[in-house]
Amino acid sequence: MSRGVRLYVALVLLVVGLVVWWVMSQAAEKRLNPNKRDWESFVARQVAEQTAPSSYPLRRKLDFTPFEAALNRLEAETLERLQTLTQQATIAELQALMQAGQLTSEELTLFYLWRIRRYNDQLRAYLEVNPEALEEARARDQERQQGQVRGLLHGIPISLKDNISTRGPLHTTAGAAVLSQHIADQDAFIVQRLRAAGAVVLGKNNLSEWANFMTSQSVNGYSTLGGHTRNPYGPFDVGGSSSGTAVAVAANLAVAGIGTETSGSLVYPAAQNSLFTLKPTLGLVSRDRIIPITAAQDTAGPMTKKAPDLAVLMSVLTGYDPGDPQTQMARGFTFPTVSPSPPAALRVGWVQHIQRRGDQEALEQVAQALQNLGAVVVPVPFPESSIEMMPVLHAGMRRDLAHYLKTTGAAIEGLQDVIEYNRQHPEAMRYGQNLLEVSLSHPLSDAEYQALVQKNRQQGRERLLELMQAHRVDVLLAISNSLSLLTSTSGFPVVNFPAGYRESGEPVGASLVGPALQDPLLIGLAQAVVERLGIHRPPILR
Repeated sequence: MSRGVRLYVALVLLVVGLVVWWVMSQAAEKRLNPNKRDWESFVARQVAEQTAPSSYPLRRKLDFTPFEAALNRLEAETLERLQTLTQQATIAELQALMQAGQLTSEELTLFYLWRIRRYNDQLRAYLEVNPEALEEARARDQERQQGQVRGLLHGIPISLKDNISTRGPLHTTAGAAVLSQHIADQDAFIVQRLRAAGAVVLGKNNLSEWANFMTSQSVNGYSTLGGHTRNPYGPFDVGGSSSGTAVAVAANLAVAGIGTETSGSLVYPAAQNSLFTLKPTLGLVSRDRIIPITAAQDTAGPMTKKAPDLAVLMSVLTGYDPGDPQTQMARGFTFPTVSPSPPAALRVGWVQHIQRRGDQEALEQVAQALQNLGAVVVPVPFPESSIEMMPVLHAGMRRDLAHYLKTTGAAIEGLQDVIEYNRQHPEAMRYGQNLLEVSLSHPLSDAEYQALVQKNRQQGRERLLELMQAHRVDVLLAISNSLSLLTSTSGFPVVNFPAGYRESGEPVGASLVGPALQDPLLIGLAQAVVERLGIHRPPILR
């Protein structure tokens, strides 16, 4: 055989080998994540829509008139000092400074109002600022001077997702034009608890309209009243329906925020904005006067820049509400002090599921950090499931929204009114409303709905517990919201934390999942891992 023929044969064998390797690798990747290509296409569309030049004819303009004089007196030196401080300090540290007389709630609140005025047109994180925010801050300062400290959040400026009801003058809209003038009859139960603990309500955050259950063509972070929320880290997907709250916290337009989740709406935006969040055990936090998708899965939860702040906020949010039977679980439950030291002999199951490039590298770092902390990390398969969640969401939206509207004294009665309004005002449904229409006519009866809710809850819990027991692990480690179908139906808690950044600078989030009421353990683990990694960085705004 001549040298030329040998080279030709070798080249053919090399090409064949590469083809076989590519086919096998694609098959392996498909087994690990059969929807990766669909997910990448989804993300690409989100980014294209969120970053495209757009006009918003119904967008609500923020009103800074009540603060103009005070804002104009702010000095550059003060702004620089507070910017450095607020990026680094925990809620407890801010409280200590105020208690020592080195900081006031008025200064802190005015600083955040300045930043909202400076950056909100760029990021569209807020739908409305609280015209009474500065008055509330001054009142908290006066109380402190008189020796009256309400609680752990005394004087701390907090933002709220705009599906969480607030008393006037703030509106509660879910980003929808039909609710643009809606003022709830009173604060939601959790807002009452926040105020009782001394929090200052800065304003209401933009969101995916109707918590991302308006249309199958929706775009994360888009609402008629707010436009497209933008990711402060760059041209990246902003995440699910709590995106405005996530951006407000990540961009330092609030100390912390409260969002909500039905399935992934806290975890995914937190991941995309390099934040900490807790999707609490279902039943720890009241659902009172929160615009629903379905009471079967809805919960509010905190979004923060620092892990310890999750525990501070949860100690306030957690509580029994006589108006929400699910919160019987919270009766007598005191959120304990969180320990950043993993318990002895902790075993963590690393769920083998990769969604996008960069996920594997980030989770490898997290797994190494856990091992360095003394935990045993073992690979576990992705838990497949046949849970039927969509019928619960559709039927829940139909029944639970009507209950919310009646309870809060809204001018409309239910989905029919929403759908008719949008048909008469096409500018109010940029991407359509097919999910609302399906929900209105969904055939699931109340009895069938309740049966399916219980079935899903049992299947979700069993699938997660079976996975943990089969591999003898205490908690699961996964990428972002990849386990959201199971965690949302089971009601199990999830903590998301910053796990790294892709080559483009886009944040990567990792999640820890545990059984019911293991929320403190998950927060402590997240804190320990991130302290060990030391890679978290804030976005740079211009």
